[in-house]
Amino acid sequence: MTEKQTIQSLVTLFAEKFLEEHFGETPDKTTVTFRPPFLLIHLSGFLMPSEEIFVEKGNLDNVLKTRDIIIDSEKDQFLKGLQEHTGQNFRDLYADWNLTKRSGVFIAVMENVHPTDVFHWPQGVQEDTLREIIILNSIRTQKKPDQTNFYWLDEHILLVERIGILIDIEKQLLKNGLAEELRLAKRPMEQRIIELFNLESILNSTVQELFVDWNFQQDLSYMLLLLKKQDE
Repeated sequence: MTEKQTIQSLVTLFAEKFLEEHFGETPDKTTVTFRPPFLLIHLSGFLMPSEEIFVEKGNLDNVLKTRDIIIDSEKDQFLKGLQEHTGQNFRDLYADWNLTKRSGVFIAVMENVHPTDVFHWPQGVQEDTLREIIILNSIRTQKKPDQTNFYWLDEHILLVERIGILIDIEKQLLKNGLAEELRLAKRPMEQRIIELFNLESILNSTVQELFVDWNFQQDLSYMLLLLKKQDE
């Protein structure tokens, strides 16, 4: 077993134990992708029985808000656990959920580590058009990012980093202590990128899931696109 495979196995065990302790459930499947400085944990089949009632009635925000509160309060502990299991230092954690698909994602970013690996663009992807669409969607939901970076963790996983996207009214809302309300409002606006743009032809694949989260203090966002594999 390689070092990367060992880390993936250890992180899987840690993440499932963390979820069981704080949510009372474990996912049906946990998939870990490690491409420094990013560690991605994708959860499949993860929805508590108590949450199903809200989801069935369309009250998704109630579930999202509760999960956000739990993750935010335990973020430091989660990052500490990742460090203990991987031997790597992590500076920040991002999380998002697709409740209707019973899935979710954690994105951990390593501390003081800049991407040294080459994140190649897959064949068939229209790079310039995709960049333009990501920027256009950011303008539609907030403003043009000061900086936009694309990281293909593999040919089916695209992580988009946007720096400097908050507008003045959003910054004022944050000063007024409305960070969670802002996060809940921005999520569905960001996710409409799938409906508004023909991403399938641009990516040469179907977007199966899209996740997004923010570090409002650093004015930084990560958007994750999981693409359908050819054999699925």
